[in-house]
Amino acid sequence: MRTSRYNTLPQLAAVMAGFTLTILPLESEGLLRWAQRLEVGPAASIAVQATGDLHRVLEPLHIEWVRREGLADLDRLGWSDDPARLQAAQRVYVSSSSGHSQPCAAVVAAASLAVPDRSAATLAHPTPIPLSPSAPASTPLPPLPAITNGQPRVVALAGDSMMAVGLSDILLRETAADPNVRVIKAFRSGTGLARPDVFDWMQEYPAMIGSEHPDAVIVAIGANDGQGFVEDGKVLAFGSDAWMQVYQDRIAAFLSLLTQNGATVVWVGLPPMKSAQYNEKAAVINRVTYTVVSRTPQASWWNPLPHVGDESGRYREFQTTPDGRTTRLRAPDGIHLSDEGAMLLSSALINWLNAPPPPATAQATPPEPPKLRARKAFRRKARL
Repeated sequence: MRTSRYNTLPQLAAVMAGFTLTILPLESEGLLRWAQRLEVGPAASIAVQATGDLHRVLEPLHIEWVRREGLADLDRLGWSDDPARLQAAQRVYVSSSSGHSQPCAAVVAAASLAVPDRSAATLAHPTPIPLSPSAPASTPLPPLPAITNGQPRVVALAGDSMMAVGLSDILLRETAADPNVRVIKAFRSGTGLARPDVFDWMQEYPAMIGSEHPDAVIVAIGANDGQGFVEDGKVLAFGSDAWMQVYQDRIAAFLSLLTQNGATVVWVGLPPMKSAQYNEKAAVINRVTYTVVSRTPQASWWNPLPHVGDESGRYREFQTTPDGRTTRLRAPDGIHLSDEGAMLLSSALINWLNAPPPPATAQATPPEPPKLRARKAFRRKARL
């Protein structure tokens, strides 16, 4: 009898069905989280509804505890690169091993860290601040206190891919041998302030810096925030009044977190973008961030435009150097900075970090009292 070397279509269908029936109970919560993180729109609404119904049916079976326990164990081994999740998983492990909590509770607590608690970042939304007509084309960097001998200035680099791609690489490389500056990495690509349900900076930033207290924070964020989001069950369209109100609130809360230990914050605005549609969104983000940041005493909004834009304030992809070479200032995606473009920004930022304190000015001699001046004048005349 000859054995077939190939599987039949019914066999393939049976395997796929078995795989699906196995995965769905284990990953129903993960599928729901995935749907909730989609960009707001009709497709996301359908996906949330479908995965939510599935999760509600399967949740009473408590099958997902296997997945949660596995994720918690992996976190404790350092599998995750999410700082807040790693930090909390370690706390859960210590608590469990010391006998102060049950292992089951530890598993559930660690698993819940996969998606930060949205309520932790929910604030009362005040009346939105009237937007500045436009962000200024040129802005100065704020003065910093003098560096103490033997104590380098601690600088945190925070933000999304606008910091992670290009800028952070150059800043880290150029400060590696600088005894006056010590850099902390606190950035994550694909994040922003518009979607704390995807990545909550209010929880992640403290975990990223740990016990450090930066003297200065350089922030480059906002490239992913040109989208609508859901707040209190309502879809807020990008750029609407309600969206502006909530987004301003999130910027203010983030600034408060960054400056709570006295750090000076420089918020790097978004550079001009190649896509006209994306550039319009970036301009709105810049206006909102400038409006909020400029009202924070310890923070300054810094425009990269003079360094990487053209004479008209538009997108510039290439630059001709004094020796006649052509260099690329922007990445091929038309969004991020190239290494050469990042170097133009980083050199200004490094000079700022290393700038000596302003020279002490000699104190002006206080004016003499009138009677003293009269006596001196009388004595001069007497000597003549």
